[in-house]
Amino acid sequence: MNPKEFVKEYSIRSLVIGFSGGKDSLCATHYTLSELSDLPELLKPTIYVVHVDTTVALPGVQDYVKEVCNRFNWPLVLLRPEKDFETEVQSKGMPSMRRRWCCFYLKLKPFMDFTAKLPPQRAEITGLRRAESIRRSKMKEVFYNRKGHVWKYAPIIDWSDDDIKHYIRKHNLPTSPVSKLIGHSGECLCGVFASVKSLNIIKANYPDFFNRFVELEKQFRSGGAAFFLHNKPLRASDLMKQKCIEEWMK
Repeated sequence: MNPKEFVKEYSIRSLVIGFSGGKDSLCATHYTLSELSDLPELLKPTIYVVHVDTTVALPGVQDYVKEVCNRFNWPLVLLRPEKDFETEVQSKGMPSMRRRWCCFYLKLKPFMDFTAKLPPQRAEITGLRRAESIRRSKMKEVFYNRKGHVWKYAPIIDWSDDDIKHYIRKHNLPTSPVSKLIGHSGECLCGVFASVKSLNIIKANYPDFFNRFVELEKQFRSGGAAFFLHNKPLRASDLMKQKCIEEWMK
């Protein structure tokens, strides 16, 4: 089902497209808006391209999102969670595999709260793909969330990594410098799914940003760690002590 068929079949009046700044959401947003561009005005829903400032995104992510939306004249809406990352950490602790609270409170909740206020029929569009993980391999292309009273639609659900690369080249889409550097959108630094390599890249390229986690650790009880890779604690302060190649060369 393409976006035009989806909007017609489900009589969608409010369409919210999540644009994180990553390659998948870039393709999903561009593909959806391109497909709907020639839809008759009477059938065209009110469209919102939503980016959530999780308050723990890498520097440059939001600037890239604004630049792309301005280039294509996409109707950008910027959202923020009620409490920032550091405030949430004080009551919830650092995210871990068993308590990955950050995704819901910092990203999903602001997104859902915004959608819930719009006129029905409502729909949220994501760039999720089945090829990304085993957990997502059985995900449906379209389903209805009864709790939120909103349709969920993943227009690129069956796209492969090669499909993503081909679409970006074909349409000459600008990709994020952050995404090129670390391999994902960078909208939220989640130590649960990070790696020592990616954390070292972030430390080397965004030292002030990385230092936020070092400062957080100072507020924890002795031994508290900012990151939990595979549920094993990894202290940001320990990583900070390790010298980068550039530092060794000086």
